[in-house]
Amino acid sequence: MKYIYKHGNQYWYQRAVPKQIIEILGKKTLKISLKTNKLITASKRAKLQALEHRKMFADIKKKSKRYLNKILGRNNFDSNKYLIHFTEDYEDSLNKLLFNKQEFINLLTNRGVEKNVNNIDNFLLDENRLPYLSQVLSEYLKIKNLFYDNKKKISVKKSISHMVNICGDKQVINYSSLDAISFRDYFVKFKKISTGKRNQSNLQNLFSVIYNKYSIEKKNPFSKLEWPEFENKKNIQEFTDDELKKIKQFIQQKDIIENLICGLIFNTGCSFDEIFWLKTEDVNLNKYNPYIVIRSNSLRKIKNIYKRRVIPLVGISFDTMIKIKNTNPNEHLFKKFYNSKNNNLFSIKNNINDNIKRFSNGKTSISFKYSLIERLKKIGCPQEIIFEIVGLSKKESFYRSELNLDIKSSWLKQLK
Repeated sequence: MKYIYKHGNQYWYQRAVPKQIIEILGKKTLKISLKTNKLITASKRAKLQALEHRKMFADIKKKSKRYLNKILGRNNFDSNKYLIHFTEDYEDSLNKLLFNKQEFINLLTNRGVEKNVNNIDNFLLDENRLPYLSQVLSEYLKIKNLFYDNKKKISVKKSISHMVNICGDKQVINYSSLDAISFRDYFVKFKKISTGKRNQSNLQNLFSVIYNKYSIEKKNPFSKLEWPEFENKKNIQEFTDDELKKIKQFIQQKDIIENLICGLIFNTGCSFDEIFWLKTEDVNLNKYNPYIVIRSNSLRKIKNIYKRRVIPLVGISFDTMIKIKNTNPNEHLFKKFYNSKNNNLFSIKNNINDNIKRFSNGKTSISFKYSLIERLKKIGCPQEIIFEIVGLSKKESFYRSELNLDIKSSWLKQLK
C-alpha cells in the first residue's frame, strides 16, 4: 500500500514494506518528504521514489536468499542509497519569501543585496541556482541509481557531450524544442538517424528527471520530436576490378586523412573504426612481415573477441602506413586530423564514402571488406585464412604462432 498525504506545508510519500522483508529492512513503513506543496509535483516525485523502492525490494529479495545475508540480517543492507533527496520546490520557497516579509529581508541581507526595487527584481528572477547541462550527470546517475552501471554511464555522458557540442552548454531550463530540432538535424545530415535516436532517448529521460528534481514546469525539449524516415540500405556489393583501379589511383593522389584511411582499408578489409583508432603500439613495420594489430587500447574497446586479430600490411596498405608513420609522431596515428571538440568523425567518414561513391556506382567503404574476400577467393585462399584476416573467424587466433602471420601475408601478397 502506498499513498501521498500532506503534513504541514508539504506533501509526503508513504508506503508499506512487504511482510517478507520487514525483518531485513527493520521497519514496516517508509516515509519520504517530497519537499513540495503542489500535488502535481508531489505525484511526479512520488513515482520516481516508488521506482527506487521497487528496485530496493527486488535487491533485498535477491540478497536475502544468500546464506550470509540470512545471518547478518538488517545490518547488512543500506537502504539510504535508494532514497532520492529532493530539493525544496523553487516556487514554494519563493512564495514563502514573498509572503513572509521578515524572511525575505533576512535573506536579502545575508546575500548582500541592497534593498531597492531593481536589485530585488534581479534577485527574484535569478536562475543561477539551476545547473548547466554539463553539470547534471552525477545528479542524474544518483537519482536513477546508475553509478555502478558503467555502460549506461558512458552512454549518457556521450549523449550530453553531443548535445553540448551541437547546441552549446546552457542551464537546463534554457533548452527548447528548437535545440532538439538542431540536435536531430545534425544526425540526419550525417545519416546517423539510429545513433541520433539512441542519444535522444538518453537526453529525454535525463531532462525529465532533472526537471522533476528542480520542479521545472516546462515541456521536455525532446518530447514529440519526429525523425524522418531514412532508408539506409547498405550496399555491400564488392567492387569491380575497374572500380578498385580507379579508387586506388584516387587514393594515391593526395595524402589527406580520407585517402590515408582508405589506403589502409584497401588490403586489410578493416572497418573505418578499426583503422581510425589505431595507436603507434598497434603497428609493427620493423619485421620481415609488417602488420597491424586490431585489439582494445586506451582509445577504443574491441568487445567481440573474434575481431581481435593480426593483419599483415601489403601493397598500398603498407605504403600508406609508411607515410603515416613518417609524418605523424603522435601515439594516436590520426590524432592531428581529429577534433574531438567539433566531433568531426562523422564528417571524415562521410567524406570517405562520398569519394568512393564517385567511382563505384554508390558503394561505400564497407565494400572493401567484401571485395577483399572475393579477391582472396579468386586466388584459392582457404576460407579459414580469409576469415582470420577480415575478422569473421569463429575461433580466436590472436595468440597463435608467427607462422600464422607468414601464411596470411603470403596470400595477401598474391593480390593484384
